[in-house]
Amino acid sequence: FMNGICSIMALASAQMYSAFDFSCPCLPGYNAAYSAGILLTPPLVLFLLGLAMNSNVSMLAEEWKRPPGRQAEDPAVLRCIFRSMAQRALIAPVVWVAVTLLDGKCFLCALCTAVPVTMLGKGSLAPGLPRPELTRLLARVPCPEVCDGDWLLAREVAVRYL
Repeated sequence: FMNGICSIMALASAQMYSAFDFSCPCLPGYNAAYSAGILLTPPLVLFLLGLAMNSNVSMLAEEWKRPPGRQAEDPAVLRCIFRSMAQRALIAPVVWVAVTLLDGKCFLCALCTAVPVTMLGKGSLAPGLPRPELTRLLARVPCPEVCDGDWLLAREVAVRYL
């Protein structure tokens, strides 16, 4: 039953990502932070939700707080229960991260300012350009509607490089 719930959560996370419209802010200081937030926040929420919905939570709590008896408390039992819970709870977050990285938009947004312009042709124009202006142009690579640096670097070439 729990494996079924975990697989439904994994499918729901993939559907949620496909319904979610990722749009990069195209600003040098915000691209990496926004991408990291999209890549890490939903999996964390899905992981905590998976832990909370697990049927072994009550068993773990009972084992943790059970009264001392003739048998000594065995930490291996607690580890085994928690490991089982964590493995099931990690299914949906792993699917989210895999779908996010396979889509590529998040990755492109995060690393667009790391494109070495000199390696992409047309790099002879770059030395006359100040570094902040070059960073601003590179931050706009994920946004085709605002990418105005075609004279310096072709957007498609930068996307393929990344």
